Amino acid sequence: MKKNKSLINFFIFIFVIAIVLSVLLTGCIGARPPRYTIAETEEQSEREDTVYGQETSEAKQAVSQKTIAVSSESVLKIAPNLADIVVAVITEKPSSAESVNENTIAVQGVISAVSNLGINDIRIETLGFNLSPLYNYGENVPPSIYAYRTVSSLKVTTEKLEKIGDIIAVAVESGANEVSSINYDLSEKLKKETKSRALSMAVKDADLKAEAIAEAMAADIVEIFSVNEKGTSFTNPVYYMEKERLDAAQAADLAAPEILPQEIEVRSEVEVVYIFR
Repeated sequence: MKKNKSLINFFIFIFVIAIVLSVLLTGCIGARPPRYTIAETEEQSEREDTVYGQETSEAKQAVSQKTIAVSSESVLKIAPNLADIVVAVITEKPSSAESVNENTIAVQGVISAVSNLGINDIRIETLGFNLSPLYNYGENVPPSIYAYRTVSSLKVTTEKLEKIGDIIAVAVESGANEVSSINYDLSEKLKKETKSRALSMAVKDADLKAEAIAEAMAADIVEIFSVNEKGTSFTNPVYYMEKERLDAAQAADLAAPEILPQEIEVRSEVEVVYIFR
């Protein structure tokens, strides 16, 4: 009897242990791990709201708004206040040394004469220098060098546009035998001021266009959503001279030419997006 009682107690103990282990194992194996969903949810939401990672909050706002997109261009013409005059000294001599030496003396004479005109803002700089051989070509014989040509180009810059004719005349009289071009431009200060004016005109024109479109749609413009500056260009008039060298006799008889500059055309483009209701 005592032996049977011991067996019963042993089986009860084993049964209790089995139940406890079953409960513990069920909690470890069957239960889901804790979820930390805050960061995952935000990241997933961001992925769902973004198209290929490119769409911004502004773009999404634009899609949700009723918008009018207007492109506008302003054209402004203004008188230049700056000029670049390009002159050249060309010499041809039998030897390279003679050609370069004579060219150098002539260039120094041009620089000195132009500098002594008394124009306080004048700026002179070397634009180019070239030395090249000149060849004689004959039938059935190799080409032979008969001379060397040296070309020195100078750019003279000034805001005194009324002095352009005097600069050309003095440069030619002192040794320059080619006037290549006259280029008109705006000083940096005037260029910035003109660009601001042109952009302002373009935006005002865009406002008028948007108001006309909204009126035709029986809508009201609420605010400006975005403004995009598409660019500002300056069209400078350039006078190119014929490539004809002047000899000493022609230079002596040269009077100061009358040069009347053309206006510079300034174009500004903008794109404005308006929200309407």
